Amino acid sequence: MKHKAFCSFCSLPQKIYKKKHINPFELLMFAGVGAIVTYLVWQEFHIAGPFIFIILTCVAEVVHRMRWRYSIKCRNCGFDPLLYKRAPEEAAQTVKAFLSHRKTDPLYLLKPQPKIKPVIKKVKNFTPPSDSKDLQV
Repeated sequence: MKHKAFCSFCSLPQKIYKKKHINPFELLMFAGVGAIVTYLVWQEFHIAGPFIFIILTCVAEVVHRMRWRYSIKCRNCGFDPLLYKRAPEEAAQTVKAFLSHRKTDPLYLLKPQPKIKPVIKKVKNFTPPSDSKDLQV
């Protein structure tokens, strides 16, 4: 189930999956499917049932994890919060590359624009030049 969230970088709404792992109910379902498949194929409960259960569980876990990981990356600005936690400079480079690609891609023309505020750096101990000093020669 998708939940509404806002991107930390561009503040646009997006839908993400909160669930990254399978739950015990799904494990019970996979055990039932494994038992039913082994009973239908061999007409009795066979040793292949636990292997079918393990394969189904691994595939489901990988699919849940990939779906969650894909959903948290912003589709409007390219911001990835997990990459930002690991390497902020690399995350900044991926956002810059995504935004430069977005400018030229016609698929993004009608999509909402990211609301990115410019960063203004303040310089310490900066005094603006006085015009009156320049006029005196």
